[in-house]
Amino acid sequence: MSAFKTSAATLSDGAREYLGTERERIEGALTAKQIYKKQGRDEVEKWISIIREGEMRLNSDLDYTYLTPYIQLAIQYQIPYLIVESDEFETNIGLVIAHAYAVDKDSIWLKDEKKIGKNSPSITLKRQMDPFFAVEGEHS
Repeated sequence: MSAFKTSAATLSDGAREYLGTERERIEGALTAKQIYKKQGRDEVEKWISIIREGEMRLNSDLDYTYLTPYIQLAIQYQIPYLIVESDEFETNIGLVIAHAYAVDKDSIWLKDEKKIGKNSPSITLKRQMDPFFAVEGEHS
């Protein structure tokens, strides 16, 4: 089992929002914040055990230290996982477990958590790194 890197830049807005997959295929999703808080591992394992054909998609902007437990689950259950580069768009989604076909689940969020609104923080590598490369006297 190996990871593949892919870019979601050429996909539809709906697919980009969900790390390159369409909403109707998703069994479950975690926000970046939930991954950094180390939440949802048990739920992700349950979602993986439910899907027969599908994949795990992970946001490349997140620190691999936090992604490792989820990658280990993908390896354990022998499902493909993809690291999705999201440099050209913003999303607060950190992980998606998706079927190979549409399932149209009502709730995909951890413990029925609603997706964070448009004004909530999103994660992009550029945004994370900008403060480290600012030129003295320059404001971004």
